[in-house]
Amino acid sequence: MRFPFSPSRFPLLLLLAALLAPFPAAEGAEREAPPAAGASAPAGEKRLTEREALVLARILAGQGRRDEAAALYQELIARGRIQEYRIEAAFQLAGIFMLEGRFREASLLFLDILRRNPNLPRVRLELARAYFLNRDYEDAQLQFELVKGSGLPPEVQEKVDEFLTQIRRRKDWSIGFNAALVPDSNLNQASGGEEECIALGGMLLCRPLEKKQSGIGLGVGGTLNHYLRFSRDFGLRSTISLNALEYERNDFDDYQLFLASGPRHTFEQGEISLQPTFRKRWYAGRQYSEEYGIRLDGQWMLNRFLLGGAFSWARIRYNDSYVNEFLEGDSLFSHLQVRYILNDRTFVQAGLAFQRENAEADAYGSDSLRCALGLYRVLPYGFSLFGELSLTDARYHGAQWYIARDYRIAETRRRDRTWQVFASLSSSLLEKYDITPTLQYTYVRRDSNIWTQEHERQRLNLSLGYRF
Repeated sequence: MRFPFSPSRFPLLLLLAALLAPFPAAEGAEREAPPAAGASAPAGEKRLTEREALVLARILAGQGRRDEAAALYQELIARGRIQEYRIEAAFQLAGIFMLEGRFREASLLFLDILRRNPNLPRVRLELARAYFLNRDYEDAQLQFELVKGSGLPPEVQEKVDEFLTQIRRRKDWSIGFNAALVPDSNLNQASGGEEECIALGGMLLCRPLEKKQSGIGLGVGGTLNHYLRFSRDFGLRSTISLNALEYERNDFDDYQLFLASGPRHTFEQGEISLQPTFRKRWYAGRQYSEEYGIRLDGQWMLNRFLLGGAFSWARIRYNDSYVNEFLEGDSLFSHLQVRYILNDRTFVQAGLAFQRENAEADAYGSDSLRCALGLYRVLPYGFSLFGELSLTDARYHGAQWYIARDYRIAETRRRDRTWQVFASLSSSLLEKYDITPTLQYTYVRRDSNIWTQEHERQRLNLSLGYRF
């Protein structure tokens, strides 16, 4: 590609500067061979190379002639043959948009650069700034946290920490909505066994076990978070969440409403909030349970480490009086998670959670401990991958009767071990429309000392998330 240059429009000195000025290559980009010379230019007109056009555009932008510079950059982005120069043109044009307060347009250009080459910490830092200035605080927080792993100079690291502190203090509200198709291989968590039998008087009395039921559900949900500030560091945090999952057969329809509101305190390196909570659930087309409780959440960041924790208590009551007679009780939950930023594209995290569920009948109450290890990675072409492996060990409080595999009646305290593999692949290709496509896969295997409680389950979730 060549760019026309008219001496009557630009002074000779400007042309000389354009030809002699050094060109700063885009960080991390691979340099390609320069384009071959084009056809001869019309009389009285000089053709600029892509490199010369970039230099000229920088000079024009420095002189305040941003529209002319932007036109050259846009021409390079659209028709340039050298990727390095196209990336540099997009970066410089995004810089012009930042100066003009067009932060949304700037963020889309920075994202496009990172799709081509995700290993550009400077571009990721500018993307985080563009999100921040456009008040897209959730996206800005993730990008700032990632860029902390790129070996920033101390003074830049301090600025990033200041941005993260300002995000916590400036949050006002966020709304997210998603719709998903949810195929599930074992909706009823059946063991896969055909029947269970008991030996009585030399005879076997058998009954069939529930067979696995699969199906494809349609899920929709939305969450509103609101942060009311009373002062710089104190305010009120409120959450409203409604999720619905429907299948062709209503036996597995699941609706949940969650409400929470309470005081929130922010500080230089984190935040803490205390919220009374309410949850209501409808299952299989009927009201299923109500839950009242309180939840304490906290988050603290130190350099590349992000520490999060939660503690909650809830009282659960079931609408079916017969079920409630056995299951009503309270639940205690505590969770600790540590995230470490490896570099500007990757973090690892480890989690430990404990839950105690008390029930009127001890045989249905349990203590469970969950350990999890996960990895997040930004991939080329606008994709991001998160994977996690977890193990949950659950021990029940009281003994229960069951039918063993050898046809006898036995009594034991149930103990389950549940392995779970979770993977989530999301894309920024529809960022222009504030839509995030996400494909999630979950595999669950539960082993138990009561064989009818064992099961395997696979679930896909293909969703489109939209945020306001």
